[in-house]
Amino acid sequence: MPRPLGKKPLPPYKPSDTVRTAIKRWEDALKLEEETRHAARAAIAAELKADPDLPYAAVAAHDSVPWTEETLRGIGREYGVPPRQPNKAKPKE
Repeated sequence: MPRPLGKKPLPPYKPSDTVRTAIKRWEDALKLEEETRHAARAAIAAELKADPDLPYAAVAAHDSVPWTEETLRGIGREYGVPPRQPNKAKPKE
């Protein structure tokens, strides 16, 4: 039963096929975005785990990395990346 608008009930609404298709495509795109975002976060976490001397700041400074240093720290916590120890980091040759 439609909710009333003031004292009058709302008229019934049935979305067209065009609307239903557009909404379905949008929902599918959101699902794909969520899956690919998690995959990207897992990939960056794997790289951080593989190189414990790599500082978050160096990763965040790269042009292709869309996250800030603080976001990378959050990703690290989420994926169990060991904390960085900047004072003990070895310089890259």
